Amino acid sequence: MTSAEVLYRFWASFDLPAWEETSVPDEKRRIELSGAAFPFLTYETALDSFGNEVPLTASLWYRETGWEAITIKTNEINAKIGRGGRMLATEDGALWLKRGTPFAQRMADTDDSVRRMILNTTVEFIYQ
Repeated sequence: MTSAEVLYRFWASFDLPAWEETSVPDEKRRIELSGAAFPFLTYETALDSFGNEVPLTASLWYRETGWEAITIKTNEINAKIGRGGRMLATEDGALWLKRGTPFAQRMADTDDSVRRMILNTTVEFIYQ
């Protein structure tokens, strides 16, 4: 798999619809695709050379009155990445996905019922 496919597979592994941030369908289409607009996950994709470390973010989007559900999902992702990061095999090497600092940050939205958590990660490109 390519690096882009590996990133998608990782982010889609959390039982939420996941879209590359530049490919999110509009609201109506998102409802048609997922059956409900919320929750969902968006993530960045970038490619670079061997040995370079690139900061990438992902965002969790929930429509809730509180932060409990989104915090639980954040903790699940945090655990899957792990303390030392997670190696994700690609067709020509691996991506070393690590937690950034701060790992998670709550964000406000113009809609008071929308909860967004930004997840900071770094990816190091490792080629064979």
